[in-house]
Amino acid sequence: MIVGVAAGLFATVGLRRTTMESIAAAAGRGRRTIYMYFRNKAEIYDAVVEMEITRITAPLKNLAVSDESVELILQRYGEERALRLVDLIRRNPLLMKDFAQGHSRIERLRDKLHKAELQILTPLFGKHLRDDGGKMDGSPEDYASLFLDMLRGHDRQLTKTDGLGEAIRLASLSSRVMVRAFSGN
Repeated sequence: MIVGVAAGLFATVGLRRTTMESIAAAAGRGRRTIYMYFRNKAEIYDAVVEMEITRITAPLKNLAVSDESVELILQRYGEERALRLVDLIRRNPLLMKDFAQGHSRIERLRDKLHKAELQILTPLFGKHLRDDGGKMDGSPEDYASLFLDMLRGHDRQLTKTDGLGEAIRLASLSSRVMVRAFSGN
């Protein structure tokens, strides 16, 4: 409950203006209660980041282990990822300002998300490379990282008005490029 309340405060008044006292008041708890669970605001912020990453990656995990073709999985992955990031931006409109400025908090979130997504995609690429009979150079993690870098390159589109469609279009194109590389076409 504390993490949810803090996420709402971070989204509406910002990280700097949110205090342990304001989190306690919004949660209907005493400040000491908050300190029983978290040493400081930074720990609460980290818990909010983890919560948001889980919201983004949970449906992506399900996609990555589906029985669909790798082409369809990668296309749907890019689309779903863009939708989840837009949901995050809508829940937390102050992120757009930080995102546009390349704020360090956003970079920390992006780095943690990247690591979580590598854990999701590396097994998918590993399975595909095994099925390919070892014809491709590079490790499964190399391909997962390359695909994520292509998707991350389109993230700025999400901060633009009506940028979701363009981000999804580019994510779909990225998945087709990756699949063509696998098939040698």
